[in-house]
Amino acid sequence: AQQLQQFLGLKNSVHTIDCFDISHFQSQEIVGSCIRFLDGRPDKNKFKRFAIQSIHQQNDYAALQEIVTRRYKTDELPDVILIDGGKGQLSAVCKVLPQATIISLAKKEEMLFGTNFPDGKHLNIQDPVGKTLIALRDYAHHFAISYHRLRRKKAVKNNL
Repeated sequence: AQQLQQFLGLKNSVHTIDCFDISHFQSQEIVGSCIRFLDGRPDKNKFKRFAIQSIHQQNDYAALQEIVTRRYKTDELPDVILIDGGKGQLSAVCKVLPQATIISLAKKEEMLFGTNFPDGKHLNIQDPVGKTLIALRDYAHHFAISYHRLRRKKAVKNNL
């Protein structure tokens, strides 16, 4: 937690991290996920899955805005919110949660974006902080994909 706090340049220690991802296939069954880690461990009671309601065409920015707004309507903010995506996804979420500490992690380049590094910061995949952030993002991604597959399977079954 202290390494992550230092790496991100935060004043307060990091105990809770929520990570969000969006999943869809050609705008079909657009879903989102949120996983929470508490002191480095999955807090599965705080994992959430969302069927996107506000849009029907692929728009990751709007979908992220919807799920973070729904997530924190009744739940308190974590110490850090990690978004699967780049600058655009980060900007979209910051618009609806300006009071939160939000970072985003772009795939492939493993580039981290946030208030303290608007031009991005490459993660070292060998470093404990880099490994942790990538693992969180990947966990949220798999959680979203599994929900998306479940919804697609149900949709196909209902159309038979």
